[in-house]
Amino acid sequence: MISKIYELQKNQPLKVKQIKTWLVENENYVNFLISESNCRKWVEWLQEKSTHIYPCICSNREQNCILIETYYKLDRVIQLHQKEEYFNILVQEYKQIASDNVATSEWFKTHKKLASEIAFDTEISIMLELEPYKTSKIILNENEFKNIIEFQNIFNELEYNQIIK
Repeated sequence: MISKIYELQKNQPLKVKQIKTWLVENENYVNFLISESNCRKWVEWLQEKSTHIYPCICSNREQNCILIETYYKLDRVIQLHQKEEYFNILVQEYKQIASDNVATSEWFKTHKKLASEIAFDTEISIMLELEPYKTSKIILNENEFKNIIEFQNIFNELEYNQIIK
């Protein structure tokens, strides 16, 4: 099972096309693993893809669960990437109003909920063991997420400046 994760890691940084291919190739297998898993949270996610999954706290991680979590995190990355053009629109909106403090404040308030929900990072960590703590990293191609990253950077800067004022 871990070999499927190593497939991803040898091609880093990962491109969206590679992730999509890996997800399709492993979908049936992951669905089977979910049906066999002792961890019921994955069944909930399979039934309702919008369900938020909390990080695993099992002291001894099952190999199947590690693969399922990897699949889950990459699936979320693809779902977010599908909104890349939308984030481009938001970034362009901001650039047009950046010099207007009132409009910028309104833009910030309007998109605050969205910004708090994405929490995107180009480095995905998968916990392999709780004690001693050990993770596996998957690195994404930043260029394919540039609008999401720029939106987050703008938002973080605005939030930081609001705290300072």
